[in-house]
Amino acid sequence: MTENPRGPEDLAEDTVGGLVAARACAHPDKPALVVDGTELTYGRLDRAVSEVARGLLALGAQRGDAVGILLPNRIEYLLTWFGAARAGLVEVPVNTAYKGQFLDHALRSTDVRILITEAALLDLVAELPELPGTLTTVVLLDDDASGRTPPGVRVLTWRGLIAAGDPGCELPEVGAADPVAIMLTSGTTGRSKGAVYPNRMQVAAARECAAQMGTASDERLYTCLPLFHGAAQINITLHGLYAGATVVLGRRFSASRFWDELRAHGVTQFNALGSILPALLAQPPSEKDRDHRVRRVFAAPAPAQVLRPFEERFGVHIVEGYGLTEIKNVLYNPLDSRKIGSIGLPTESSIVEVHDESGRRAAPGQAGEIVYRPREPHVMFCGYHRDPEATLATMRDLWWHTGDLGYTDEDGYFYFVDRKKDALRRRGENISSHEVESLLLAYPGVVAAAAIATPSELGEDEVLAVLEMDSGRQVDFADLFAHCDRGMPHFMVPRYYRVVDRLPVTPTGKVRKTELRCQGQLDAWDAQAAGFTPTRHV
Repeated sequence: MTENPRGPEDLAEDTVGGLVAARACAHPDKPALVVDGTELTYGRLDRAVSEVARGLLALGAQRGDAVGILLPNRIEYLLTWFGAARAGLVEVPVNTAYKGQFLDHALRSTDVRILITEAALLDLVAELPELPGTLTTVVLLDDDASGRTPPGVRVLTWRGLIAAGDPGCELPEVGAADPVAIMLTSGTTGRSKGAVYPNRMQVAAARECAAQMGTASDERLYTCLPLFHGAAQINITLHGLYAGATVVLGRRFSASRFWDELRAHGVTQFNALGSILPALLAQPPSEKDRDHRVRRVFAAPAPAQVLRPFEERFGVHIVEGYGLTEIKNVLYNPLDSRKIGSIGLPTESSIVEVHDESGRRAAPGQAGEIVYRPREPHVMFCGYHRDPEATLATMRDLWWHTGDLGYTDEDGYFYFVDRKKDALRRRGENISSHEVESLLLAYPGVVAAAAIATPSELGEDEVLAVLEMDSGRQVDFADLFAHCDRGMPHFMVPRYYRVVDRLPVTPTGKVRKTELRCQGQLDAWDAQAAGFTPTRHV
């Protein structure tokens, strides 16, 4: 039984903590989560969430206080997120790779008061030159909290957190507009900003994902993406719980073990970002490639050169979509009437348009900036935490401006062109880095690619392709150039090519192109110097 007096359907429409309570009321004995071999039913999940909520309040947390989570994919991560939501507190997911100034910024800029972590990561906190003044308590999952302790901070164990809670404590009423999370933006063009989410935004995102993916309650959804990423939190975990399905959480991605893990858990859906699909395609073909229960995959991006061979080989349907940290997913390519290459149609809560430079709606086929408005209250971010100037800078003419270029077709489907700041111009022609990267990904062995502008001796931009290859794969640059020349207009074909061990990415998997631009043509293969020029057909 749940403890909140309001009806379960009202709760599910309003709040994250209420959604968990509603599903527990409807399916108390059904498996909700499978993590590291541990299975938690909806009823047990609901009770554990209330225990964590009471424990956090017992530590002195006040309504609206921020609870940082610096953890790998563990069951306690989810319990903290849901428990904080039920207690009227605000979750702050922190990348486990953060250290030094990056960790300091994540904690300080979001005013984290309580931090949930584990002993293996505590040193990162203890090594900060000065802890944020708001941080009062660190909770370790480990039973022994006697290790290195940050100065001036109370440290206790997870067991101690649960024991601190008073079973008779009445939990606060939480509403749709109350903040539930501060999600750090990608930081591709500057320092990350904290986007404040109202409760209803997360629930609406889960509801729309479940509807667009056609998710049934008997399904099993899988992610191995980190939980500090919205793709794991919303697109799989909360989406699965909204549908009353079972969520299977993996620790990390392994191309060689991926399908075996999905078979073992009877997974029917998973999600993918970045290089996951190309990495799976790069694995040797097997007679077991279709020996699984997976029916649908949410992947963004999934260019046609990857999508078609992946679907044919593995027998799945890939759904693409489009969203940003501040506005959730607002476009999905429909299951029953998709257009390959499109990022889809607006969700029921979303108004999306493409505007030209004058702020007017662009005609079909005309590229412009993608802009957004919500149809419902509390389904987009409330603003950047303690940064009203940055919040206002994204709003013009009553539209939220994405900073992305796109266009629509005659049927209203949207197509992504590029980030405005990543668009290239060469010899008087506009070039989409996204289109160049899509063709580069179709070359054998390429698992990730970035196309950026780099200066030429003529005072204009040239195109530089930076590639991440499948392990052990060598590149024949002349053959790669020929591949690009066959598939691109002559003005798009990259002149420079460089292979790196790993592309630099943000915590959400987006390539840090600013870093690549700073490196310039260092160690790059120059097609022009090697005697190769793109083919002109006229």
